[in-house]
Amino acid sequence: MKKLLKVTLVFIVALFVSTQVFAAEVASGDATMKLVKDEVAEETFGTYGWFQKKMTKIDTTNKTIDITLTVKNKAPEAENGSGEIVLLIDNSNSIAVNEVTVGNKTTTRKKLIIDAANELVTKLFAANEKVKIGVVEFATSTTVANEGTEEDAKIITEELSNDKDEVLTALATVSADKMGPRTDIEVGLMKAEELLATSDNEDAVKTIVVLTDAIPNTALGVQLDSYTEKSITPTKAALKKVADDGINLISMLIDISDDEIPFVSEAMKPAYPTYKETAEAVFGTASNPYVGKVYYVPAEDVTETVTETIFEDLKPASDNSLTNIVIKDYFPDNIIENFTYTVITKPTIGTVSDKIASDGSITWNIDKLMPGETSSLTYRLKLKPKFNGEIVGINLPTNKKVTIDYNENDEPGKTVETTKSPVVALDVEAKKVIPQTGTNTHVVAGFIVAALAIGSMSYIGIKKNS
Repeated sequence: MKKLLKVTLVFIVALFVSTQVFAAEVASGDATMKLVKDEVAEETFGTYGWFQKKMTKIDTTNKTIDITLTVKNKAPEAENGSGEIVLLIDNSNSIAVNEVTVGNKTTTRKKLIIDAANELVTKLFAANEKVKIGVVEFATSTTVANEGTEEDAKIITEELSNDKDEVLTALATVSADKMGPRTDIEVGLMKAEELLATSDNEDAVKTIVVLTDAIPNTALGVQLDSYTEKSITPTKAALKKVADDGINLISMLIDISDDEIPFVSEAMKPAYPTYKETAEAVFGTASNPYVGKVYYVPAEDVTETVTETIFEDLKPASDNSLTNIVIKDYFPDNIIENFTYTVITKPTIGTVSDKIASDGSITWNIDKLMPGETSSLTYRLKLKPKFNGEIVGINLPTNKKVTIDYNENDEPGKTVETTKSPVVALDVEAKKVIPQTGTNTHVVAGFIVAALAIGSMSYIGIKKNS
């Protein structure tokens, strides 16, 4: 009797364990897969950023799901690169001859400006090869000593050029050239506008960059050394015309002092007592410019102002670059445990993880996405040859969430998150149904009842025989 009961109990335990083990794993070949919800995630981030996650293919035979991530900068492309720019460079005596000390090096303001302009041009073409640049120099004519003339400025480049070497050669020409001693900004502005007019691109963003160390002491038809309204008024009129013609103006004035302006007679008495006050009467202050932007800088700040500050000013308003984009796609545990992850189409811009990280995510990094640029990647989730039977018959979202971090025009943007994703489900054919843990109690109970019945009948039989 005891032996029979022992055998019966062993039988019951064996049945129970076998059902548990049998329920733990299912062969992928015994399962079918279907799409439950074709949910597409679309999010905007920043002003022009756009992200999409969608299922692009499902193979129910091989139990695979292909998911494509796409990111786009929907800002309009800068139609004319960084625009059309004229560098209007002072070549009068004060800038060409007067020496300054920057750091431990003695040089001239002119060399500081030319060196900085060379770097600015190089950076502008590196940022966008479509930019067009021209060069004009101004001072006074060496042939006329009494009043300002149209010869007080020279157009160095015959037209605006998108050839960097041609522009650098023009700057070298200014470096070697010598003009008269005084400063005729009015004629310089006139020649700069004339050069911009050689372009027939009416949609281009046009800019004149004035690089000078002086204030106007002459103008067209005005006697030299006149710091009076005779020079100030036409110069301001030329500045206003530039603005009225839709041209941006950036002016950098170097080492403008608070020294008083000397004069030899009441007829030549300046309108304002100091160089700084005269400069502000013409150009305005940095915080309240007459037109455009104005920078008053000491010699030691010339390079940084030209190559960094003015360079930023010259970048097109429609740049709207997206940088440091980090897209993290997180997977649920049941996807990580039962599916493999493989990148089948690498991103056209940036890099993506080749495996799932410990936090359950993959990361797509993009250093920079320019206006109009789009990048995408596709990865595949494939059901493993053996998978946990507990996921049979339940909805399986393929992702938990996606987060997007980014900078827009170098400023950190607000993190964007989406939880939308495609959803699939697995099933097993009726003839191959494998009881699952937590749902096979009735089966186990049936075995136990049957075993007990067998044990009871055996016991009754033994009793009768005894």
